[in-house]
Amino acid sequence: MLSSDQNILVHTGTILLGLLCGEVVYRVYQLLEQWSDLGTRYRGSKTRLVQAVFTTRNYQHVSVAVLGILSVCLLATSENTGEVVKQALPWTIVWTLTRILEVFEFELDTQDILEESNALLGPGLAANYWFKLLKPLIEGRIRRKVTDFVRSLERTDIRSFNKLIILIPDNCDLRMTREDLEGQNIFNLGDISFAGLDQCVYWIHESAQDEESQKEDAQKILVLFDIPKILESAMGENRDYEDEDIIEFRMRNVNDFQDTIENLMNSVDYNGNRNDVIFHHFINTAEKNLAAVIRERIFMEEIQ
Repeated sequence: MLSSDQNILVHTGTILLGLLCGEVVYRVYQLLEQWSDLGTRYRGSKTRLVQAVFTTRNYQHVSVAVLGILSVCLLATSENTGEVVKQALPWTIVWTLTRILEVFEFELDTQDILEESNALLGPGLAANYWFKLLKPLIEGRIRRKVTDFVRSLERTDIRSFNKLIILIPDNCDLRMTREDLEGQNIFNLGDISFAGLDQCVYWIHESAQDEESQKEDAQKILVLFDIPKILESAMGENRDYEDEDIIEFRMRNVNDFQDTIENLMNSVDYNGNRNDVIFHHFINTAEKNLAAVIRERIFMEEIQ
């Protein structure tokens, strides 16, 4: 017969065990729910998906281990362990349903706090990007400069796409060194000066077949593009913007970034050059190189 104090300890251990098991069941439910996004949000990485669901942020795994050991120690004082496990089952069910139904979700989550504090990054990043890069490019007359540059090459195997493509990957983990770009079949062709700003231009193969064979006299396309490094600096690796609870916040900032720039380009001073700049969102995956992404967008623009 257990004493009153032992009963309290066993009951506490039972509840604790039930809640921990309920949280594990809920995380498995989340894993199954997120499985449909494996190829997009998690770029086909099962490890990335599991890490997002069973996060170790704030040392949660350590806390779970400590609480699990504590529950076992408390239940060790029971004379009938099997009966105690049965009593933990209702707590498991209740906690799982509570989590799935978001009964205890608090309205002021991370994104809401940032929004109410006017702390969204998008408009500020867009203003910085506009003045440091985009405004000089537009004022330098993109179409004319790119066309003149191609003519100066005096080559018959290359043509130009006379627009700036701003590439927005689904994450900010994309390196842009010369070696990285060549690995993506994008090759440096030189610099064009826009209102005192030198901007690199590149070439890609016009056809995927020529790209695969690396035919020397194949037709090429001169491209002017940019992947805003300011987004990577603010929301890139090791800044928690790849975690599940903040992905939507990043997307909101990227959309605000684009909307702000488009509003600036729609002003009276730059409205005539609005079509010189296009945004292209894409999934950053190893299955398709960056040259293929750019080529598809160029063909899409030219068909219109």
